[in-house]
Amino acid sequence: MINLVIQFKLIIFSFIFGFLFSALLEWFNKIVRKCNMYVKLLLSILLVAIMTFIYFVGIQKIGNAIFHIYSLISIIIGFILYDIIIKIIANNNKK
Repeated sequence: MINLVIQFKLIIFSFIFGFLFSALLEWFNKIVRKCNMYVKLLLSILLVAIMTFIYFVGIQKIGNAIFHIYSLISIIIGFILYDIIIKIIANNNKK
């Protein structure tokens, strides 16, 4: 059984990672918009590989690389929350 403090740290880390990954992906898409299809594909694969490596190093440091479904759910929530916050900010700026 994994310690409750470690679970909490993993969930918070996963949430922040999902949030930052969404922001990085949006920035990345703006940069590679003008590239051709093969360069986009190569850079996308590289970005996902680097971010996956960073995530697994993070969970290795926090909880001995224990991956729970809660971590996946937390990443997804962070990813979605970023999009919601950006939409709210965009709507407020229109007013």
